[in-house]
Amino acid sequence: MNVPPPIQSFPNIDQWVSFAQDGRVNLFSGRVELGQGVRTALLQIAADELDVELDMLDLTQGHTDLSPAEGPTVGSLSITFGGQSLRIAASAARMVMLKYAAELLQSTRDELTVKGGAILRHGVETGLSYASLSSQVALNVPALDHASPKPAADRAIAGASVARVDLLSRLTGTYFLHDLTLDGMWHGRVIQPPTLGAIARNIQDITLEDGMELVQNGQFLAVIGPDEYKTITECNRVANLIDWDRPETIPTHPIDGLDGLISQTETLYDYAEPVVGHRTIRATLTKPTLAHASIGPSCAVAQWSLSSSGQEDHLTVWAHSQNVFALRLSLAEILGFPADRITVIFAPGAGCYGHNSSDDVALDAALMARGSHRPIRALWQRQDEFLHAPLSPAMKTTMTATLDESGKIIGFDAMVISPPHSTRPVGQEEPNLRAQQFMENPIPMGPGNDAPQPQGGADRNAVPGYNIPNVRVERLRPKIVPYRPSAMRGLGAFTNVIALEQLMESCAEAAGQDSIVYRLAHLTDQRAIDVIRAVDALTGPKQRTDGTGYGMGYAQYKNSAGYLACIARVEVTDEVRVTDVWAVGDVGEAINPDGTINQIEGGIIQAISWALKEDIAFADGAVVTQSWDDYPILKFSEVPHITTKLIGPQDAPPLGAGEISSGPAGAAVVNAVRDALSFLPDRLPLSRSALISMLS
Repeated sequence: MNVPPPIQSFPNIDQWVSFAQDGRVNLFSGRVELGQGVRTALLQIAADELDVELDMLDLTQGHTDLSPAEGPTVGSLSITFGGQSLRIAASAARMVMLKYAAELLQSTRDELTVKGGAILRHGVETGLSYASLSSQVALNVPALDHASPKPAADRAIAGASVARVDLLSRLTGTYFLHDLTLDGMWHGRVIQPPTLGAIARNIQDITLEDGMELVQNGQFLAVIGPDEYKTITECNRVANLIDWDRPETIPTHPIDGLDGLISQTETLYDYAEPVVGHRTIRATLTKPTLAHASIGPSCAVAQWSLSSSGQEDHLTVWAHSQNVFALRLSLAEILGFPADRITVIFAPGAGCYGHNSSDDVALDAALMARGSHRPIRALWQRQDEFLHAPLSPAMKTTMTATLDESGKIIGFDAMVISPPHSTRPVGQEEPNLRAQQFMENPIPMGPGNDAPQPQGGADRNAVPGYNIPNVRVERLRPKIVPYRPSAMRGLGAFTNVIALEQLMESCAEAAGQDSIVYRLAHLTDQRAIDVIRAVDALTGPKQRTDGTGYGMGYAQYKNSAGYLACIARVEVTDEVRVTDVWAVGDVGEAINPDGTINQIEGGIIQAISWALKEDIAFADGAVVTQSWDDYPILKFSEVPHITTKLIGPQDAPPLGAGEISSGPAGAAVVNAVRDALSFLPDRLPLSRSALISMLS
């Protein structure tokens, strides 16, 4: 039995499962619902192991007082780690209950089963149930001592395309954090300093409209009021009156920074001896900075409770954070307040694709609540999201293959130039919340980091998933980074997979071989081979006309998670349009096949948008993008026809699906443009102006 880290850190059954006397079953998870369908999948897992209906389950996600501190909901690990931990705990809870019931009935545990929470003997009701035994059976025992998860063949709910349990709530306007209302709650809007070190010179001369208040802590400025619309209006008025004293900066564009000074060089893999071959092939790809571009802006609600003496007693924050546990520690460090007197509760937001501004706005809300002694709902504006949220880093990846006389790759070099892909809040060492820089006692932001291989950050999937005997990978950090870089879906895998798949196309061409045959010749992993062959069969004959192209992309995400192969068809006229995409994935056990396909197809659509459209604009070394007008994303009318198929063993461990498709899909699109125009694109996005520039 695979034992994931969360169940090792939180070993007791009652840290994951408890039974109530009214028949309800309480589940606890540190993994949160960011729109990926994990809530439904976790309920399916537990319902199967406990032999109860889905509607008997109550799931608490991301509550610092109640949930196991599993860490961040990232990396396609919600099911691989969180789901498997819950499965172990739920199966153990069932077995402990059956063992106790068997003693009461003077029976054996093998004679007993559970149906809908009722305990049966040889299929006949015994009068016992989870509910009736809930006060008698202690669950504060190690789950691994009792766990016996069902084999795949015995699962009835996990593996089925159950409807999302959160859809109705999402449609009724009561589900999102943005809709949360507390008694006496006011609304707050932050006046964001334009740059680090900017000082508001004339704030003392500004008078607010009646009923409004200004919360100030150093250069952190916010307008609060009881009416949201009036608060927004007043905040905008005050912001336009402020005279900012800005420090001098050295304007640098993120792309220029990639070719400038390097602050750190790391050799992650190296070969023992120089590789001498017949010829070398090279591919280079530059990716710009990207915004999260969630349709809904970030929100948080904060409330300070006061003791009978009027002293601050407890802080409660509702946030749509990926890691409420790290957020609590970061808030404690910045506010100088004990962590055990802070509760952070996850509430669904507009979804995210990595480290967005959901943590930043939580500090904003806390500062406003502390400064006003009122519950505060803080909401960023659209321009705040573009101007001040963390961005997916600009990257430049160069990959070089050394071929022998037969055209086989015998050596591989990758050089990845990128800032680190995580500046997440992690607590005392790096609280990393935007407003900390502007407070009366400012705290500088931490330098960020990349996870070590084999997970990687900027270098994720820079190690090829193909069988190549000599591999060298270097990761370089540029010295000048004029923005806040952090994690977005797939981290460096998006860029690195595209570069690698471009390289494979070029190597196949140099070897005079079909590109699919060439890829298969460099693979021995049967699951990888199967997804590539399956997507080729799924696509069928490729009908080519002038201006059309077909391209392929393949990767096993992180070289350890789900496999995905993808073929895209494009039409190139005045601009590039993706008309069709075929995808085949192997994620091992798919808890909810429909949900898994949704995740894969969502990643495909986002990858197309990244590849063709998205690019944060800079001027004088600063972000100038502020709205959808200057940050286009893929439109509904531009979504291609997508055909997705899942293959692979359902009895294999789940590998995760949320981030497996962006790299292969991006590669498929870029290679399809290459096929249509007969040239190798070296930078994204593939907009009309960029293609004209590259072709000229």
